[in-house]
Amino acid sequence: MTLTAHETPDRKAKRLFDLTHRLIDASEKSSMHPTADHPWETAVGKPWLKKKERISIYGTPYWDLATEEEKRLLSVEEVVTWWSGFIAFEQLVSEYYMRVINTAKFRDHPHVESYMRHFVKEEIVHTIVFKKAIAYFGSETYELPNDFLRSFYDDNAMSGPYPLMAVYLTMLVEWMADLYQHLDVDADADYIHPLGKAVVLEHWKEEMRHIKWGQNMIVGLAHTDPEFQKAIREFTPTYLRQFVDQGITNMDCFDRIGFRDPAFQDKEKLTETVLYNEHRRRLNSQVTQPMMAYFVSSGIYDPQYRQFWEENGFAEDIDHILNKDLQDEEA
Repeated sequence: MTLTAHETPDRKAKRLFDLTHRLIDASEKSSMHPTADHPWETAVGKPWLKKKERISIYGTPYWDLATEEEKRLLSVEEVVTWWSGFIAFEQLVSEYYMRVINTAKFRDHPHVESYMRHFVKEEIVHTIVFKKAIAYFGSETYELPNDFLRSFYDDNAMSGPYPLMAVYLTMLVEWMADLYQHLDVDADADYIHPLGKAVVLEHWKEEMRHIKWGQNMIVGLAHTDPEFQKAIREFTPTYLRQFVDQGITNMDCFDRIGFRDPAFQDKEKLTETVLYNEHRRRLNSQVTQPMMAYFVSSGIYDPQYRQFWEENGFAEDIDHILNKDLQDEEA
């Protein structure tokens, strides 16, 4: 399957039309409510917000150097930094997609424009919920730099008739973030605070709609923009590497907690350890597998650009999907 040859343009357009209308219907029936869909009345107590084995220092020597309370606080702050990132990003994309709507970039696809309105509304509600949740757990938002994302949306979002690059980047960021978050509060972790779990899971439900829409937008309209097709085949593994590593932790979390063991003061060594230990490598493969399957099936992974996947450490993950596809064909 490739971005250009799998289906005719008319067939792709119909599939995008049908899917978009189903997603609009789902959005109208079950969009998140900022006060009704989460157990805000639950006592805060001393919460854990992240599974222990997914906390950044788990599987490293730093785990044994931290107190139980420091580990708990890190589980909170690493989730708060995710929520802070969602707030910054979703405010940015809401602003951007309102410009897309107001300038009628998808005038020949009115159903897409209609879904974008639902998308923007839901993103705004998400920022309200995340701000409320951060305050609920007694923390504060992190100031995260978004100059790169803002300049990307301002300067590089569109090469052909549609802003497909913006849609693609939005999909990548939200998909990676929600895969992380969903695994962080996996159902078998009964010690995760109910409110924290609800915030993550309710957000995940809506983002899965947005991601499905983005996936099909790319497959449905990529044939209109050869420059876009070439670009995403080249830069996807590099961006993916950045997103994976940035999602592991925020070093400002450690400053807030103030770990008492002096080993935590060597930030360079701490960063290298949490990013490149074997436990984290396994978690990274787990979080990227659904994305790898999409990259292969949609033709975003192209063997001509394999060196970029190898250089960014994704060769084994790609090969896992390719070998699985081969085994399925032989069966």
